[in-house]
This record gives sequence, C-alpha cells and structure tokens, in this order.
Amino acid sequence: MCAAIRSGCAADQGMKQSRSSLVIAAAMIGAVVAMLLMSAPATPGQAEQQDLIVLPTVPPTSTVPPAPARPATGGAVPQSATTRLADTFDTDVSLGAWRIVDLEPVPPERQASWIVADGRLQQNRTVPPLRDPSIHETAVIAGNASWSDYTISASFYDQENANVGLIVRRQGNSYYRYRIIRDDYEARPKHLLEKVVNGDVTIIAALDASGYGARTWHTIALSVSGSQLRAYFDGQPTISASDTSLAAGEAGLYTRAIGGMLFDNVTVTSP
Repeated sequence: MCAAIRSGCAADQGMKQSRSSLVIAAAMIGAVVAMLLMSAPATPGQAEQQDLIVLPTVPPTSTVPPAPARPATGGAVPQSATTRLADTFDTDVSLGAWRIVDLEPVPPERQASWIVADGRLQQNRTVPPLRDPSIHETAVIAGNASWSDYTISASFYDQENANVGLIVRRQGNSYYRYRIIRDDYEARPKHLLEKVVNGDVTIIAALDASGYGARTWHTIALSVSGSQLRAYFDGQPTISASDTSLAAGEAGLYTRAIGGMLFDNVTVTSP
C-alpha cells in the first residue's frame, strides 16, 4: 500500500512537471508571437487605429500682428482734407466715442459686447456673464445726423467671424451698408451694398468676387457723395450704386456678435 501511495505521488509530481512545462512553453510561444507582431508592418486598419489614438498637435493661435499704420488705399479711395473722426484705439477711452448698437431685437442678456484691448476695437461676443457668441448683427456708431458726404475707412482682422462692413448715413434704424463675407463662408455674393430702411434690407448692388481671408489685416472703405455710393476693399474699388433714400446720418462699423473681429485705424473724412 505504501508503494502504491509512493507511486501515486510520483505520478502527481510528473503531471505537475508536465503542466509546468506546457505553461512555460506556451508563454515562450506567446512572447515570440508578440515580438513578431510588433516587428511586422502595420496593416491599414492598425494604422488607422494608431492615428485615432495619437492625436496631432494643434499649434496655438498666432499673435495678431499690428495693423498697418495707415490703410493702404492705393490711390483709389477718395482723399479728403477734412478729418471728422480718427481713432487708433490706443486706450479704453476710445470706446467712449462710439455707441454700441444691436441691429436686431435681442434680450438684454444677449446684447453685443465691444471692447478696446491691445490697441484695437474688438467685437467681444455678448455681454457678461454669458458671453456666448451670437449671429445677430451689431455695430458701433459715431458722428451725428448732419453728416452728409464723407468717406469712412478702417483696417480689420477676422479671427473667428465671417462678416464685416461699414455703415453710412444712419438715422435710427435706416442706413446704407457695405458688407463683405469671408472667403471660406459659403454665402454668395461676397460683396454687398445694401440699403436698410426701418430694418428692411434691400440689396442695391452686389459683386460675386472673392471675399476676404481670415487672420490677416485688410482695409475697407465706403464713400458717399450726393446720391453716389462707392465701396472699396484693400484699396481697390469693388461696387457702386446710386440711391436717394438717405441724405445724411452717422457712420459706423458692422459685424456679427460672434466675436473675433478686430478694427483699427478708423477714419471719417469729408471734402
């Protein structure tokens, strides 16, 4: 009986040794397979999975360069002797010369916010505490109702908006407007000369040409003399029209309350 027990114990030990050998062998085979898989070229599916995991590094937003000292008119924009307004937004005091206007009805918490920062006038989304971007139209207005014949010009830099423009002869909710739409925005035509009367918009001239590029300084100008309106972009004439609906009024800068639109070197001159 003792011999049988010893024989059984020996058999158990042999089985344990055999199982241990199998485990070791399996582990070695697994290690070899893993090494082969790691050294093999990645299949398209594997490459796609790797791309999904390893995200590319997104460069930070570049610093906005200074605006040109004077808008580049190229000699096309009318040159006038009398300066009615000139603003380079060097201090917060500059905003006091402008009146913020929402061109569409909005609740108080969605009103547009404009600030002066870093020597520029900025459309800064909507008022605190929400400060959400909004697509409604907004403007800053200066001057008075007696201004008749004049040219307004400005430098602008679009970080995240899509519409920019100038306003002339504004009286209440009526005015003329030159509006340009950014290149990568789908709406066309890109250049629009509009008449707004009591909030109703009529296109009086349009140009189906390229708009403007983001994240670079451009210049825009709008001249009004008698019944003639002439618009300019980067120093070159774009569209013109004749209209007698509005004889005089304030001047202004236009965009949407999305934020990210910067203005500098604004001038209003007259003959």
